[in-house]
Amino acid sequence: MLLTILAILIALLILLLTWVLFAPLSIRADTYEDKYYLQWGGIGKAELIPAPEDILIRLRVAFWKKDFYPLHFSARKSEKKEEPAPAEKKKRKRHFPFRRLIRVLKSFNIKDFRLEIDTDDFVWNAYLWPVVHNIAPLRRHITVNFQGRNECRILIQNRIWRMAWAWLRGKP
Repeated sequence: MLLTILAILIALLILLLTWVLFAPLSIRADTYEDKYYLQWGGIGKAELIPAPEDILIRLRVAFWKKDFYPLHFSARKSEKKEEPAPAEKKKRKRHFPFRRLIRVLKSFNIKDFRLEIDTDDFVWNAYLWPVVHNIAPLRRHITVNFQGRNECRILIQNRIWRMAWAWLRGKP
């Protein structure tokens, strides 16, 4: 009986771990619909909601929700206590792992990208329009308009296991 319960708990733990590793991590910035968020497939979401002259950040993790306004300052002031200065230690300089960071950034997938540009200058728009229109990869994602719209839509996705694999993988 105890062995069966232990096996079920281990199986549930493994299932939870695989869900966390394989849940999609999505970043969306959409000026068409004013949606800006970071979402981790069913686990949590951080959403930025623009309001007139203010910003609301809405956090949701499982069943917990929290709204806060980052532009409003708290009335409480934290008092800093003076601490004795620690003895100076000899610090080793560590190099920043740029190659690992680049590999992690390359693991992200851009699922949706759309850009509309208006430079507010008809001459520059006229120069840009044939350049964008005649280059096929740009034509699918970028448009030049003469109507005063500057809008962008981008959806980027990744999974935790892909980022971990890119970080832990050997040198390129």
